[in-house]
Amino acid sequence: MTTTEPTAGPCVSLSTGTLCPDQRVNYSYGMVLGLDEFLQEQLYHQEKTYRHRRLLHGYGTSYGLKVTADPSPGTSRDYVVGVSRGSGIDQWGREFTVPEPQCLRLQDWLTAQEQAQPGIVDQHSNGSGAALIYVVARYAECPDALVPLPGQPCGTSEQTQVASRIRDSWTIELRWDPPQMPRWDSDRRLGRLLASVAVVEKPQGAFPDESALFAAVRALADVAPNGPGDIDVFDNPPVAYEIARWQAARIWDEVFAIWVSEVRPRLEPDLIAPSESSDPAVLLGSLQINGLSPDVNTVYGIQVEDADRPSVLNTQLIQEVPPPERVANEPIELVTLVPSPSTASAFTIDAWFHLVEYAVTLTGPVQVTTEAGVTYPFTVTGKPFPPADNPSYTNVWTLTPPPGFKPTAGQQLSARFESDAVLIGGGWTLNSWREQWGVRFLNTAPSGGAVFAYTTANSTTATLLPDEAQASPAVEAEVATPAVTSPTPASFVTITGTGTTTERLDFELWFHPEPRGTRHDVLVQTPQVRVYDETTGDPLTVTGPTQDPRHPNVWNLTADAPGGDSPFPAYLRFVFPAEGFTLTGAGPGTTALGSWIDGGGVEFTGWDRGEASIVVFHRVPAPDGAAPAAAPVGRATTRARTTAPKTTSGRGQKR
Repeated sequence: MTTTEPTAGPCVSLSTGTLCPDQRVNYSYGMVLGLDEFLQEQLYHQEKTYRHRRLLHGYGTSYGLKVTADPSPGTSRDYVVGVSRGSGIDQWGREFTVPEPQCLRLQDWLTAQEQAQPGIVDQHSNGSGAALIYVVARYAECPDALVPLPGQPCGTSEQTQVASRIRDSWTIELRWDPPQMPRWDSDRRLGRLLASVAVVEKPQGAFPDESALFAAVRALADVAPNGPGDIDVFDNPPVAYEIARWQAARIWDEVFAIWVSEVRPRLEPDLIAPSESSDPAVLLGSLQINGLSPDVNTVYGIQVEDADRPSVLNTQLIQEVPPPERVANEPIELVTLVPSPSTASAFTIDAWFHLVEYAVTLTGPVQVTTEAGVTYPFTVTGKPFPPADNPSYTNVWTLTPPPGFKPTAGQQLSARFESDAVLIGGGWTLNSWREQWGVRFLNTAPSGGAVFAYTTANSTTATLLPDEAQASPAVEAEVATPAVTSPTPASFVTITGTGTTTERLDFELWFHPEPRGTRHDVLVQTPQVRVYDETTGDPLTVTGPTQDPRHPNVWNLTADAPGGDSPFPAYLRFVFPAEGFTLTGAGPGTTALGSWIDGGGVEFTGWDRGEASIVVFHRVPAPDGAAPAAAPVGRATTRARTTAPKTTSGRGQKR
């Protein structure tokens, strides 16, 4: 469609006496200029300015206009409500300026209200004497500067004078009800909605997808008439939506397209042509009256609140203000599974949960599945760690298989921890913990919120098959499944503490790049290592490592001791990134650690292919004369945190 005419109909002729805000005067030589031409010129530029403010800036206070309430001089029974000088924009886009401070006596206003409508004060205080009054402002016009007109027969002095100026003015008033400001409320709702969106590398199924986000944006138009009451339900909104980083630009564009084309046109007042019946006033503040006497002659205390007052920020400030810092929402490891050694009398699995000072309670059996797809219910027993009086409230749980379970050496096992069966800090489930802190766990199930953990089984000396008569169908199915040949995991490094003080920790790192050889044929050339305090997730400052001159695969490293009042015993996480970690002797030149592992040389315990790093845990006892740390898991209750928990895993740390 191509047209130069308005779709609503042809332009209105000036001969009708009605002016059109979309017309400007087309001046030409010889044209007779009358009153309509001058009024049209003013109207065109005036409406352009108003529309510009409505569409691109919004409304509210831009400077000053602070509301105060102070006891009236000479009496404690009345208050003076004041508004400082300042400037703002009302909902129709009209700028108003209050050049001098304004004030009124609250008791005078209440008395006038009661005289005009008896019982109105009691009606708005519900008989309690407490009341809420709103201070609002808007633009106004005032005719000014009267000038005489040419005399007419029988005309009076009033008929022969007219205002030669229209002065921009303002109106400040008290009201029992606040002005409806759906655009301001909707802007805030959209801001809080977008703040709850996390941009991640790989979204998890536990969070709503982009279609749910688009629906939530559209729904903002439906809740606009509700006022601001539900805007600040959450002081820190949880992560409610996840979008993939590679799709973020497209999704963001779609969100804003929905906002400008579908939501904003449904809000009032209309941005192109506000209805004359709409309220242009904006809120400056509210007055919470604690109590009133029946005759409204005494005011018992008053507080001023301006939390819902709209503001218009200058663009220079906006370009200087950085966006709120977003906490990296990298997934963290919930639990590490440690199988019993091959020398143990029976096979068990220790489940070590990594939630800093928050202990975990398991409420029922854990389902463990073999690589053949057979599932067994493992019973759970609390294992005090550090030693505590309450073993059901700990960070380490022992998983014990049912009778007759016989793992094959090197067999891969997965454990499923259901959301409702894992209680964190005495009350949070996995799902409620995620919603409270915006946490993402590694290996989360696509639905239901369960978290998986994996380990490799060792065969134990006394774990035998049951008699044929006692074998369960599940065990028979397991026995009938051919064993999958896989390399036995081997230790990558032996960590030995060589010295501990309250300020520094010394370690010897004995690397085993070829653990099945009879001698050191493969040597570490450039080791890479990072050390983290497992209790807090904080990295420790590391010096070294330096190579031992006598043993090429032995390196020495120094780390700063963990901080805190009682840092010992220290629970440390050593992360050995494959990037930059090279070996010699495995072939001509140097060989990268990742290439050595992928070549099938050996499978190291703690190797994480996704993160391309090897993780090893080490405990450092307290040095002589240092008090060990108090066990946090012995507490019956856990204090509420004020910030999201730190990532304690080596995963998610930049390599």
